[in-house]
Amino acid sequence: MDKDKLIKLARIACDAAISNGAEYVDVSAGSIKNLSVELESSAIKSCDANQESGLYVRAIYKGGTGWANTDKLNETDTVETGRHAASLAKLAEPDPDFISLPAPADNYVEVAGLFDPRIEQMDIKQLIDCSLSNVDGALSICSDAIVQGGFSGRSGAAALVNSLGVCLANDGSSIGGHIMVIVKRGDDVGSFYDFDSARMLDDFEPDEVGVSAAREAMKFLGAKKIESCRMPVILGPLASSSIFKGIANNVNAESILRKRSFMMDKLGEKIASDLITITDEPHIPRGLSSRGWDGEGFPTSPLTIVENGVLKSYLYGSYTAGKAGVANTGHGTRSGGATPSNVIPKLGTKTAEQIIRDTKEGLYINMGGLSPNSTTGDVSVSVDFGFMIKDGELAYPVMNAMVGGRYLEMLMNIDAISSDYRAEPGTVLPTIRIDDCLVAGGK
Repeated sequence: MDKDKLIKLARIACDAAISNGAEYVDVSAGSIKNLSVELESSAIKSCDANQESGLYVRAIYKGGTGWANTDKLNETDTVETGRHAASLAKLAEPDPDFISLPAPADNYVEVAGLFDPRIEQMDIKQLIDCSLSNVDGALSICSDAIVQGGFSGRSGAAALVNSLGVCLANDGSSIGGHIMVIVKRGDDVGSFYDFDSARMLDDFEPDEVGVSAAREAMKFLGAKKIESCRMPVILGPLASSSIFKGIANNVNAESILRKRSFMMDKLGEKIASDLITITDEPHIPRGLSSRGWDGEGFPTSPLTIVENGVLKSYLYGSYTAGKAGVANTGHGTRSGGATPSNVIPKLGTKTAEQIIRDTKEGLYINMGGLSPNSTTGDVSVSVDFGFMIKDGELAYPVMNAMVGGRYLEMLMNIDAISSDYRAEPGTVLPTIRIDDCLVAGGK
């Protein structure tokens, strides 16, 4: 279904909800084509091709919210869905903190490269060929490897309409895949995961995913236990995003206002090393998380979240901005809370190789990360893909290790960010070093 038809149905639902007594209404409607291939035991497990459509109405009465949805995109069911949402809103508990939904704006940005018609025209055979090619690639490195994972493609149109006059629509696409390779040598097991994803086919480079995952999996054979001690921890590109996203995901204004985030009362405070500057960049062409407006139809714009270690902004949607009496930052979702877009860190001056070489002894985490408990800020994570560093080199893989501590202390202890990085569309993944961490070993 094209954008014009989705807009028409969204308006019909919106009008029906208002006619049935709702004070504010927004409606999203979409029609998405999905293709997916799942791998198991180095073979195709399943293939799926489907078209999903839906219309979702949020009606608000005295701040109370009612939801209704339908997958039948016709006028009769659309009207009934709108009326039903309004009826539910009038039964909901009033919320005096609700102020308003977003009004139309004149500063929407059209972000380039978010839809590729070639992905829309793909058939399942192309994903099957891609999947099997990666199985063959992994087996070329290790003939008895067990290969799991899958590839998928999505494309379609979406519309968002509200009762204040917001009327937006766009086409979107994405394609991606991941491969997990498991290698067994008796009781010894090595494994690793790699991926590739994009909005546009030109940015999709999946040919070496299976090969890369198999090569890394082989390196994790022969893992050893280590002793517990405090040491530097280096996060590789597939682990460092946990630091930057850990900040962005925990400055959600809803959690702050509900006093459920360890970032409470930190605005304007120093929360990290001077090396940490991160921005939310929603307008990167072809970015995986790029967008011209948030989930409620408010225009997006770049935002500095942390600058030289100082927390500069929380992330607000319409409800939390109204409740706090501050400007909306364009990160709202229709279900509440806030979602960042492309979180981009400022890079450092040393290469990843130099950072490792400068570390006499430490732990290198290849994949995973150090995500905190969102309420307490505590970190306690197992290290499944780690190497011991000895005299500036990756010496051997480790097993049964954990990293624990306080997330904010870890942020303050970051003493290096690499100048080189792994790039995915709209994503920068450098290597970082935390100078002092508690590592619990298995000895």
